[in-house]
Amino acid sequence: MSNVTGNKNSSPSPREFDFNALTPEFLDDPLPFMMKGLDEFPVVDHEPGLEHSYSIFRYDDVRNTLLNWQTFSSEPDLELEALNLGRATENFILMDPPRHTRLRSLANRGFMPAVIRSFIPRAEQVVKERLDYVLENDEIDLVDDFSAQITVGMITGILGLPIEDWPIIRDWTNVIQRNTMCSLWLREWDDERAASTARVTNEMADYFHDYLLQRKKNPKEGDIISVLMTADAKGERFTDEEIESTAMLLLLAGNETTTNLITNFVRCMVQNPHQFELLRQQPDLVDKAIEETLRLEPSLRMDARLVTEPVTLHGVNIEAGAQVATWILAANRDPRIFERPNEFDIEREAKRHLSFAIGPHTCIGAPLARMESRIAARAIAERVKSIELVGDPQMSDNGNLNNVLHQNARLVPA
Repeated sequence: MSNVTGNKNSSPSPREFDFNALTPEFLDDPLPFMMKGLDEFPVVDHEPGLEHSYSIFRYDDVRNTLLNWQTFSSEPDLELEALNLGRATENFILMDPPRHTRLRSLANRGFMPAVIRSFIPRAEQVVKERLDYVLENDEIDLVDDFSAQITVGMITGILGLPIEDWPIIRDWTNVIQRNTMCSLWLREWDDERAASTARVTNEMADYFHDYLLQRKKNPKEGDIISVLMTADAKGERFTDEEIESTAMLLLLAGNETTTNLITNFVRCMVQNPHQFELLRQQPDLVDKAIEETLRLEPSLRMDARLVTEPVTLHGVNIEAGAQVATWILAANRDPRIFERPNEFDIEREAKRHLSFAIGPHTCIGAPLARMESRIAARAIAERVKSIELVGDPQMSDNGNLNNVLHQNARLVPA
């Protein structure tokens, strides 16, 4: 990717435009910043803070960066990761090959098509129970009463965890989502964020350590932790520490991102009522509806990579040691790739969005997220006549993620 340049009209000084994903202006509406990046500033050199970071927006730039793990590494600065992920750093999404390859090949055993299919009955039951509850009540919290209940109900079953641990799991995921990749935008060290991250990841590490000891004494079958405990790839096995870290990753990533996918699907239906009516008439469009939600409203708006050697992109020199924020939210709306990029169209054929990333770090849980979301979306299309959002959503104060924390709603049965 070295020495890549843009055309003469796409290379203004990168410091003529700046933004910060933790500020109220960005949190209120990130799209103007994304559009300006796509149209005028393909590379933004941000004012240095705890880290010196750059933003990229265009589809091809984001895609190529995610593919090029040698130059754009997923391995973090462990000191700064105390802010972002605390002790949850020994997992394969924060590793490059060959360590990443080994752990991911083992973890893949838990996401084989046959394993995912085995969880479909549970997903259908959880969705039915939650939709029954929602339709029996006048006004509900779309997140706490529906989306989060589905994903936590699923992830606890998939990992073999007690469903009664739901409240603490939600606490863990809420804290981590708030702090994920926040060090790119902080101007100075934040003791409160670091302390909250340390608390949560210490609790999680201790939780899974104790749970794994219990499982060794009383083995179970039919969940991913069981698969991880017995996974074998060419004689390679997970260590206990790797199982614990992988379980932490799956609990956090598999819970929060799918919660937001389901929530954002509902919001897209409300914002585009003609599309909701089309889906009600043609429920078989549900797969495309989920893909279009992923494209337009990705749960992870951007991902970060550490630059390992100097590169030049669109005439901007990016030094080794800097972080590059790859804005998936912008790339998925790049008019060079997508026709009518800002329109929500559930008949769209293209599946080229980058919401599950690409390359070595393509989201391992993508098949599971799609399965849960499709079941929820189809149930809504078949059983819900109309949806009303009541009041404004409460969004996360971390603009790296598309996290709806609370949204009151009314769903009217068909």
